[in-house]
Amino acid sequence: MKVIKPIFLNLLLSSVVFGQRTEQPKSETYPKNIFQNPLEITNYLAGNFGELRTNHFHAGLDIKTQQREGLKVKAVGDGYISRINISPTGYGNALYIDHPNGYTSVYAHLREFTPELQEYVRKQQYANETFKIELHPKPNELPIKMGDLIALSGNTGGSGGPHLHFEIRDTKTEEPINPFYFGFDLPDTRKPSILGLYAYPIYGDINQKTNRVIVANGGTISASGAIGFGVKAYDKHNGAENNNGVHQINIYVNDEPIYTFTSNRFSFDEARAINSVCDYSDIQKNNSWVYQGFVKDGNPIRMYSNLKNNGILELEDGKSYKVRIEVSDYAGNLSSQSFTVNGKAFIDSAKLSETNPILWNKENHFKSDGIEIFFPKNIFYEDFDLAYKFSNGKHWVGNYYMPIHQTYTLAIEPTADIPTAQLDKAVIIREYQKRGTWKKDYLTTELKNGKLVTNPKDFGVFSIMLDNTKPTITPLNIKSESQFTQANSIIKFTIDDVHSGIKDYKAYIDGKWVLAEYDQKIKRLTINLNKEQISVGDHQLELNVKDEKNNTATYSTTFKKIS
Repeated sequence: MKVIKPIFLNLLLSSVVFGQRTEQPKSETYPKNIFQNPLEITNYLAGNFGELRTNHFHAGLDIKTQQREGLKVKAVGDGYISRINISPTGYGNALYIDHPNGYTSVYAHLREFTPELQEYVRKQQYANETFKIELHPKPNELPIKMGDLIALSGNTGGSGGPHLHFEIRDTKTEEPINPFYFGFDLPDTRKPSILGLYAYPIYGDINQKTNRVIVANGGTISASGAIGFGVKAYDKHNGAENNNGVHQINIYVNDEPIYTFTSNRFSFDEARAINSVCDYSDIQKNNSWVYQGFVKDGNPIRMYSNLKNNGILELEDGKSYKVRIEVSDYAGNLSSQSFTVNGKAFIDSAKLSETNPILWNKENHFKSDGIEIFFPKNIFYEDFDLAYKFSNGKHWVGNYYMPIHQTYTLAIEPTADIPTAQLDKAVIIREYQKRGTWKKDYLTTELKNGKLVTNPKDFGVFSIMLDNTKPTITPLNIKSESQFTQANSIIKFTIDDVHSGIKDYKAYIDGKWVLAEYDQKIKRLTINLNKEQISVGDHQLELNVKDEKNNTATYSTTFKKIS
């Protein structure tokens, strides 16, 4: 008797050739030993390529810098500086070098550049009156030789501690490639650790359950319909105890490969699909990272090979299946665990709701209770039914434990209790649960055709609030008539905004704009009087901080430079 699968599974299993994703070549070779080490110390890693991070795969190597800043960073090869980025978030102070061999090296979280390069950037910051800046020098405007000093290591941007973030990219596509492939690997004799095995019912049940089950190494489960598998695993390198990502996962059924994941290269457009590679719900609820060994239709990642039925095992009644999951690192150290699946008859009793059906590969529109939503095609990883309700002025849209690949457009009609004159202060907020706690995000909001419009990347509970609150400016080491010397020349502030977020800030000394450096992770704003060449004498300082709704806070004082 032929089993009729639920419609969503037919869609899931039908895509032998993916519209968005093609498998990586089974073997790809890269030139080794064409680059030198970017640091003058033995490399120990705080993070490796492809490591699992929030909403993205790690794009390079995080090289430890002995828990300090200021180590010399050298160019790994000949080339020219093609990009310079200064940001209070992300990569912080970062340099990009294009090499004639078709690759680009990236150095991030730097404390400072060489004096010549720092002055090159400073001139552009002053010309544009901004700290945050991205520059693209002309080819060969800033030539570099292998081994040239380019910067000092630091902790800028989104860095969680002093280290050098280092990447190798394909210059043409800008895709990051695993630096290990170029000879940057380090001694590693330690096998990856497998911390858990899992089975997922695609349809049917596992041990009479319709949700994910934990599987013991060497154990047996009973299942019907079709199932996928998952594994929680980490790797450690010699000389370091922190958990890093694994290089490859292979899944075999009766010794036949059905799934391979290799951490080799990806594009930044694909990176958010980590939320489909891993069990997103488990991440959000428990901060637990499980690789899912099956592929959903809308997942664009190309780090797969050896796919059979997208890694999904369709079961036959009375048949036994031996499942083996192997996890390996780049050095070839391998760990393996296995279990048995006993197939049983599938009885289709599922009744799918189709109140608001959403198709992953189509444009989708939704409108109700003063809210309109437009979902572009290919922003979901699978088809689903959109849950929605309106209660107490709040729009409950979708399941916030479900991942979304790209932004969508959400528009809300303002309610009558919001004065027209205050609409420019209105902000759409998103509430959601994460690890058992309710959280709130303030979304960038625009007023368009009488509606408040935003572009979320997640589901949640949406509502409107007014932001009439100014940012806060807290001086840390300055007050009226404070004195600063050559040795004590840095003025420090904490700046913050509790609602829509800081949009811009400007600092002036004696009416002239001066460069103020901002570290968003600690909300710290600093002005280095020596770097800004502030002369000895009395001075007037003014600092203006503006949020996304143009609420502006101002701090003014006088100070004296005495040496």
